[in-house]
Amino acid sequence: MNSSYAAELSRLHAELDHLVTVHRAAARTACTLADHLADEPFRLADQLARLLAGELEPDDLNEGSTP
Repeated sequence: MNSSYAAELSRLHAELDHLVTVHRAAARTACTLADHLADEPFRLADQLARLLAGELEPDDLNEGSTP
């Protein structure tokens, strides 16, 4: 095999390995984030319901917790 073809093939293999590694890291991060935020829609729905019912003011909303 020509050395330029071998070098290009080696470069492509390295790039594929990098992309697979990045993909796997992103998938692990997404799974961890999904597990961490599983209750987030319920918290946001509760805040919205309380805001619409007049139990909360916009200034009462804290990121990450339900007052």
